[in-house]
Amino acid sequence: MAELGIRFAILGSGSDANAYIFSTGGCSIVVDNGFSAKECTRRMIELGFDPWTVKAVFVTHTHSDHVRGVRVLSKQLKAPVYSHPGCRLERAIGGKVYNNLSVDPASPCRVEALEVQPFYSSHDSPFSLGYHIRAEGVHFSIITDTGCITEKMYSYAGESDVLFLESNYDEEMLETGPYPGVLKKRIASEQGHLSNVDAIDVLNRLEEDGTSRTGIVYFCHMSKNNNSPEKLGESVQGLLKWSKRFTICPRGSMHKDEVKP
Repeated sequence: MAELGIRFAILGSGSDANAYIFSTGGCSIVVDNGFSAKECTRRMIELGFDPWTVKAVFVTHTHSDHVRGVRVLSKQLKAPVYSHPGCRLERAIGGKVYNNLSVDPASPCRVEALEVQPFYSSHDSPFSLGYHIRAEGVHFSIITDTGCITEKMYSYAGESDVLFLESNYDEEMLETGPYPGVLKKRIASEQGHLSNVDAIDVLNRLEEDGTSRTGIVYFCHMSKNNNSPEKLGESVQGLLKWSKRFTICPRGSMHKDEVKP
């Protein structure tokens, strides 16, 4: 008998490595794996997830902090890997996965009780995606690695019970930091990343609209060099009007929870 609700976790997030897991009814899916396969499975087990329930791995884009461990993980767990065909995943990671399947933002795909709807993000990686995930009446959205929020992204954010939202950089830290000007420009561009202020603006807009079902937000994908939990905390304290639960996710930290319909 399938369990009600869905368990989920951020296995790690930040500029070094990213991975998420969602589990219900004895079936789990992973989104991205920037860790080694060994480290990813260790983190699953530490948080109480059985790696052998993983039926699929979904890829957002081919930057190494998202796909470094995808090939080995998929082969070890015999889990198909879903990605946009335009990103040429196997070419990008230098080898074949267990089974390379395609996703299309025009339609969702289903892995047992989990329905996964891809949508385009705005990032400097070919055909980069975010995902809206539905299971047991619970909705999730992963909106990271995007330099802007489209109306489609905003719509999915508002439909989500749980939102994983990028807060990659503090604008002052980026501007005064050691990166060369061309890289600073790339990060702050519409094909780069969301700043702390950008992320807070999304939540403030949801609060003002008053129609969002979102109850839990994770601020994630924090830069190693251009952000800190303290800097994000200062911005939240000064600017955030959104009144529901949120968690600031330091780089590499793990967070698990469960939501029931």
